[in-house]
Amino acid sequence: MMMRFVVMVMLLPALMRAGSECRSSCRLSNISINVESEECGSCITIDTTACAGLCKTQERVYRSPMIQYYQNICNFREWTYETYEFKGCPAGADSVFTYPVALSCDCSKCNSDIADCGVL
Repeated sequence: MMMRFVVMVMLLPALMRAGSECRSSCRLSNISINVESEECGSCITIDTTACAGLCKTQERVYRSPMIQYYQNICNFREWTYETYEFKGCPAGADSVFTYPVALSCDCSKCNSDIADCGVL
């Protein structure tokens, strides 16, 4: 009986972590972006971070026009921009590519101006 108690106490922190991941799996994710510059005649692959995962949201059975509806999606909370400059470009060509790099993520209201907020 004592052995079962010891095992359960040892497993408790792992179970609590597993439960919190199920509630919100929105987190930083490593991604690769393929970027091609026709002007410079080259193609590169950039490794960066983005936000990916699921956020808790509930679809209502009835949507009233009186109650505003919104979805939570996995968004960048903090980000920075990095720049890559293509080499060997002709004079006057746009040789700079700027891209966002996620520093942290969270579940927040979907902004339909910049994201697809449709229902799966």
